[in-house]
Amino acid sequence: ILQHMNSLYQSGGGAQEGLRPTTGIFNAVINAWARSREKIAPVRAEQILDWMDTLHRRGNLDIKPDKYTFNTVIHAWAKSGGKEAAVKAQKLLDNMHVMYREGNTSAKPDTITYNVVINAWAKSGARGAARD
Repeated sequence: ILQHMNSLYQSGGGAQEGLRPTTGIFNAVINAWARSREKIAPVRAEQILDWMDTLHRRGNLDIKPDKYTFNTVIHAWAKSGGKEAAVKAQKLLDNMHVMYREGNTSAKPDTITYNVVINAWAKSGARGAARD
C-alpha cells in the first residue's frame, strides 16, 4: 500500500497532496509490521526504514527516519528472538549515532533506544554480551 501511495503521489507530480508520504505514515506502517506476529516482521520493518533513508537522501524532506522509526525497528528485532537480533539492534543503534552526527537531530538515541538494545543483547544469550 505504501509503495502504491508513493507511486501515485510521484506520478501526479505532487497534485495528489493527500497521498504525499511522510515520516508519520512510514512510521505507522513500520509499527504495524513490528506489532505483527509475522516471522518476517523485523526484516520488513528494516527494509521500510532503509527505503525511508534512501528517499530522504535523494531529497525528499517529508520523509526522514527519526528515533521513533529506529526504536520501533529495534524493538521488532529485539522481540523476534532471532540469533541475529542483538547484532541487528546494535547496528541500528550505530546507524542512529551516524545520522545524528550527520545532522539528523531527530535520530538521536534516547533511553528507550538503549534499553531495547540492552534487552536484545540480554535475550541473545551471547557470551560476554553484558560487558559489550
